[in-house]
Amino acid sequence: MNQMFQNKAVFKFLLTAILIFVLTILQTTVIQGIEVFHVIPNLLLITVVCYSLLHGDYSALVVGVVCGFLLDINGGRVVGMNALLCTVLAYVCICVSGSLYSNNGLIAMIFVLIFSLFYELIVYIFYFAIWGQGAFFYALFCKILPAAVYNGLATILLYPLVRRLTVFNQ
Repeated sequence: MNQMFQNKAVFKFLLTAILIFVLTILQTTVIQGIEVFHVIPNLLLITVVCYSLLHGDYSALVVGVVCGFLLDINGGRVVGMNALLCTVLAYVCICVSGSLYSNNGLIAMIFVLIFSLFYELIVYIFYFAIWGQGAFFYALFCKILPAAVYNGLATILLYPLVRRLTVFNQ
């Protein structure tokens, strides 16, 4: 019986790792071609939020750290900032997932929208505002809000995939 649980855990780990790897490849290549209003969806951020809401355990923190470091490697200016943000978002999702019905795509979409606003605002502050560059309202209406809406809409496609690949017979 114990062997069966270990096999499920290994299988879940492998599927999650493959999913994160494929989404990283897509985000850095194919997704660049479908930008809308000069923003692209942040597939790894969406994955962190969806995975954290679905699982509600500390494996979500690992997914947050890994996805954050992948975001740092693939274009972050400050190494570790995306990892920290994704880990904090995963932790907040873990804390909230127990108090609501988190196995719902609409809930995931709302959380992705809210967390994307927070994430993009923090990224703007640390990448531009702290150095005195960029106008806040331009960034808000032309970058932050469109990115959050795009991430929310991309959740409609990504949530069922994350759910199907990472949640089975828990």
